[in-house]
Amino acid sequence: MAGTWTSRLAGLLGALLLGACASPPPPDTPLRWDERVIRGELANGLQYNLVRSDAQPRRLDLRLTVHAGSVDEDDDQVGVAHMLEHLAFYSHGGDPLDVRQRLQQAGWQQGRHYNAVTSYDRTQYLFSPPEGNVHTGLALQALADLVFAADYSAADLDRERPIVIEEWRGGLGVAQRMNAQRTAAQRTGSRYPAHRTIGNRKAIEQAQLAALQAFQQRWYRPNNMVLNIVGDFAPQQMRRQIEQVFGQAAPAALGPREQLELPLDRRLKVFRVQDSQSGSNQVALLFRFQETDRRQQDLAASRERLIDRLALAVLTRQLRHQPREEGVSSLTAVKTQIGRRSGVLALAAGVDGQHHDVALDSLLRERQRLYRHDLLAADVEAAKGEIRRIAERMLATPEPRDFDGWVRQLNDATLAERVLQDPRDIARHALANLDSIGAADLQQRIRHWLNSRDRVLQLSAPGDTPLPLPSAAAVEQRWQHWSQARLEAPQAPRAEVEAQPPELLATAPSGSIGERRTFATEGVEHWHLSNGDRLVWLRRPGLDGKAQLRVDSSAGFMHQGALPWRAQIANQLALQTPPSGWSDEQLRAWRQSEGVQLSFEQGPRRLEANGSANPAQLASLLALYQLRQTRDELDEQAYRAALDDLRERLSRQRDSVRSEQDATWRQLKQGREDWQSPTAEAIDGLQRATLEQDWRRQAAAPVTYYLMSDLPATELEPLVRRYLAGIPRAQALSSAQPERQPGRRQAVLAIALEPRASLYASSFRPRPWNPGDAARVAALREIANSHLKQRLRGEAAGVYRLKFDSELSPEYQRIDSELHFSSDPRRLDELWALARQTLASLPDHLDEATIAPLRAELARQEQRRRQDPTSQLHRLVLSERAWGDPRYLSEQRDLPAALELEAMRGLARQLFVTENRVLLRVLPQQAEAVR
Repeated sequence: MAGTWTSRLAGLLGALLLGACASPPPPDTPLRWDERVIRGELANGLQYNLVRSDAQPRRLDLRLTVHAGSVDEDDDQVGVAHMLEHLAFYSHGGDPLDVRQRLQQAGWQQGRHYNAVTSYDRTQYLFSPPEGNVHTGLALQALADLVFAADYSAADLDRERPIVIEEWRGGLGVAQRMNAQRTAAQRTGSRYPAHRTIGNRKAIEQAQLAALQAFQQRWYRPNNMVLNIVGDFAPQQMRRQIEQVFGQAAPAALGPREQLELPLDRRLKVFRVQDSQSGSNQVALLFRFQETDRRQQDLAASRERLIDRLALAVLTRQLRHQPREEGVSSLTAVKTQIGRRSGVLALAAGVDGQHHDVALDSLLRERQRLYRHDLLAADVEAAKGEIRRIAERMLATPEPRDFDGWVRQLNDATLAERVLQDPRDIARHALANLDSIGAADLQQRIRHWLNSRDRVLQLSAPGDTPLPLPSAAAVEQRWQHWSQARLEAPQAPRAEVEAQPPELLATAPSGSIGERRTFATEGVEHWHLSNGDRLVWLRRPGLDGKAQLRVDSSAGFMHQGALPWRAQIANQLALQTPPSGWSDEQLRAWRQSEGVQLSFEQGPRRLEANGSANPAQLASLLALYQLRQTRDELDEQAYRAALDDLRERLSRQRDSVRSEQDATWRQLKQGREDWQSPTAEAIDGLQRATLEQDWRRQAAAPVTYYLMSDLPATELEPLVRRYLAGIPRAQALSSAQPERQPGRRQAVLAIALEPRASLYASSFRPRPWNPGDAARVAALREIANSHLKQRLRGEAAGVYRLKFDSELSPEYQRIDSELHFSSDPRRLDELWALARQTLASLPDHLDEATIAPLRAELARQEQRRRQDPTSQLHRLVLSERAWGDPRYLSEQRDLPAALELEAMRGLARQLFVTENRVLLRVLPQQAEAVR
């Protein structure tokens, strides 16, 4: 009751504050920054935002944003913005060492402690010093040298050029090809399509030093930069350091960046977006328009953005509950802002099969219906109600920003060029504006979007499916037809169920609690239930004071006697559709009112459930779990929809390249093929009764419950007896997943569509899981990645992205390691030999100087993990699986000490063993694809 009264009082105070003003502030009143952000601007125009946070002592995060990206390049500067981001790290600024050398000398690792990224409209340099505020001076000076020194050389450019080519090569693929086509369609007429961030191979190979320096001279100016710093520092001292390091740079006039905007016309453009490896099947109608500057930071612009948000929400709701014709799987809407004044609204229809004409007519019809008829009051009120609830919750219980939250939100505000407000101010503005925004405002906004004459029609189909494009004239004729057709008003959503959802009654008889065992040191109890299940109870509050539940079952989709794909479908139909007698709306409403979360995830060997609820609603959580487990019948409509979806996905599987690669890699790693995909014949012959039988076998497998809650035992016991102890159980299921076969195997596939070679290497070594070894393997993984990147990228300049992963698997009781990189096909074997040599020599390169920082970092992380309920619950599960008791919780303080030199060296020799190593080389289809 006290919490409810506090929330109510906060809401009343918020209302009083809103009503206390004699008159609302004028629309051009600037938005206020969160007072915890210390803001400043140097005389040369460089802006900085500081947030002091000692939540993680000494930690520091610095991000320098330059408002210039690839779209700011001149026509003869393609790829220069991104090349400059690379070359900036060769800057010296008067120091004998360049920036990268200085950072690495201080123990920084690229990707972990320093990085950079370029996009269409900005470039960012991101620093997270390993020693935190100890490296403040080094970090600030390095950032200043990156953006202002410009003293890299032509030799540096030649040294880095192969790395950038490998980055370009690594980014090739179906996603890149489809994105390029979408950009060409959606941003046609603008500079975006010709100025991809990465550029192209020719531009990279021909880039000249003068072009990079000219771009830097024009855009890398202090008055075009924002520096964000979050961490443990003295604000006044930080201000002085920023002034000292950055204050001497000269500003320059920049002029408007009109290249960010879309040039509009009054035509309809038609594009095909299709690729042999893509499964996309869609028709999208895009409306491109100009709007007022959406990055203005005053009350009027804030209101305009709220209207945009509400209008899109209402439009989306209306599309969702309109009846769909056969061949149209979905109707959706998305709005995108480009630049400061350009907007794009996309109405999209998902297509089943080849019903693109039907989908196009659906879009044209719904566009006309939206334009012609008034919005439904129920949709408007629902959208406004959602915003109102969020705002009132923000006022009543504003969520505190932790360190990572400050970093993320300050960065988001910088990229969007907006004010980072106090959440309570955001809520007050939203509530004040909601009452003044009506259906007419939203209708006007939607009609403005839909009335644009600059339109793009975009069609896609899976793989090489024939996709004839209609002419623009033909589409205009259909447009005219629908503009003159008689259309009914939009169909109202199905009435919300006013009655309460069906009561969650126990569907299984009550059981009993048998043997109990207490582990006082860890605060854990074991309860054995009468149906054979176990409850492992960690007697402390879960995350945010809630009760956290985890359920562990042997019902993985590869259990003995199962057909894996069929077991997955049965599981999804039973656990991801509403309980019998419930509608989707009722289940959503019930979950929201009860505050209950429950989800399921099925893997090859396990079926796991994760749930949470306030302690007062634990009964509802357990009742919902029981209702899921005791379900006998699967919903007929959901069953048919699932089969239709599976048939549709099978029809889209045109990517023989990817499927062949995946199948070959599975066979190499396992020593045999362990997966059987469904055939169209198998799907057509599948019966619902068969799936129900499959599900009952899974539901009958005994489980272990892991509960984290400080609920008194006298309250927990009756809940366990009523909802858990009586669920019918049978025998545990045995895994049918075959063990990895020992030995060495390799294969070569010349099937890649891109001019690159990819190498996949994997090894395993049996080893019992224990926390100390798991920590050692994780640390060795970090060291191995650093060494591999230094050798293959830094020294050999042969790769851009490289990933080495290694884990002591508690599931399979072995060390699993995997290496992947891509490169120029002509260098693949050379780089593979270098990688083998690097991993083989890893034990010889380990010393106390390498391990000490990792030990210190692990100690810092462990302080947080020991206070993190989710980490503690996970470790309880690991401990119980390994030993049948919770000892890990009392021994976890010793983890940092596990990073001991000799133990690390011994384990490093087992990290990537040769006796159980498999290798896959994926090469281009044609020799000429090498260039």
